[in-house]
Amino acid sequence: MLKNKKYLILSAVVAVIGIAVFVFFKMKPDQNKIYKLKNGSLEVAVSCKGEIRGEKYTEINLPDVICDQELRVYQYKLIDVILEGKQVKKGDYIAKLDEGQLSTQLRDVMMQKEKYDSDLRNEILDSTVVLSNKRQNIVNAKLDIEYQKIDLDQSKYESEAYQRRAKMQYQKAEMEITRLTRDYLLARHRERLQVGRFSDRVAELQSQIDKFQAALAATRITSPEDGIVMFAKNWTGKTYGKDSEINIWRPLVATLPDMSQVVSETYIREIDIAKISMNDSVRIKIDALTDKVFWGKVIKIATIGEEHKDFDMKVFKVIVRLEHSDEEMKPGMSANNEVIIASYRDKLLVPLKAVFSKNGKDVVYWKKGRSITEQEIVLKDRNEDFGLVENVLKVGDEVLLYQPDEYKPKPEKVAGKEAV
Repeated sequence: MLKNKKYLILSAVVAVIGIAVFVFFKMKPDQNKIYKLKNGSLEVAVSCKGEIRGEKYTEINLPDVICDQELRVYQYKLIDVILEGKQVKKGDYIAKLDEGQLSTQLRDVMMQKEKYDSDLRNEILDSTVVLSNKRQNIVNAKLDIEYQKIDLDQSKYESEAYQRRAKMQYQKAEMEITRLTRDYLLARHRERLQVGRFSDRVAELQSQIDKFQAALAATRITSPEDGIVMFAKNWTGKTYGKDSEINIWRPLVATLPDMSQVVSETYIREIDIAKISMNDSVRIKIDALTDKVFWGKVIKIATIGEEHKDFDMKVFKVIVRLEHSDEEMKPGMSANNEVIIASYRDKLLVPLKAVFSKNGKDVVYWKKGRSITEQEIVLKDRNEDFGLVENVLKVGDEVLLYQPDEYKPKPEKVAGKEAV
């Protein structure tokens, strides 16, 4: 009986201890969900993708004869291109433009010239005949006036009436010569103008033919000097290649970058552009050179935003100049840019996992011994992981990395239903 009583007392003690341990651990937060505050370094950066290229480069544009608007061809198709990134020498082949539109218009112009050549020859022939006849009429009239002069001289032996008639006939012959001479001069001027118009038109058409022939010869694009070929991009950001269309108002076909001074060309979203300033430091990691980190500075920020196919909002172009180049760098390599907009040393940091928003304010759940207090805080700055806090909290304080149930918003009942 006594032995049984001892077993009962022992069982009761074990049960009480078990319940106490259970309650203690249930009330005590999981240590893995508690963070002890400490000082550290905080770096605030704007991340963006970029592309490596030479700061200085030689442009390969559509030739000027190709871009002549008198040709009335405003867009050309690339029917063949070399591989991007290929090393070329001066004069090497780069690309070939479609000749179709130029050839068609050249044929049309040549047919027009043939017609005007024929018209010009006919007009020269006609004018020769017309002017020759008029000159002959003048010669005949001069012979007539010679006869009239002889008759006038002999009339002095005749009656006065005959003398008057001879004189009038002579004056009439003089007037006829004057008229014929005037008609000849007018006809010559008229024929010269007509022949001149045809000649000018033929010369104009020949000039157009020369331009089309020069443009056809220029459809084979070559390199102006040695370098690595990097094709340009159209207005949508797509790199030119075979079957791409290039218009004469954006004549850049490719570039030959000088990789002795390198930049990273990137785009910043409009919601972040105000954070960026000239000369901000930038950490650059190139995808193809995973074991290397480069540094640079912002040297140019676009003043006007633009649409870009990779973003759902307007972006601003930003140019970052690297402090030094690397022999392994190639134009067109992808780069991850981190523009450092703020940097702090030895400051009290709180993980953002411990920061919750409540009524539009930032709060943490501060563990003081066995109790937990909801504490409003002010974050001076933050990055993706930590925030810099300067009020109330201090080094060594503990905060929860979760929101306790008792501090979570209580659901409200609306028309017989619960709503949070």
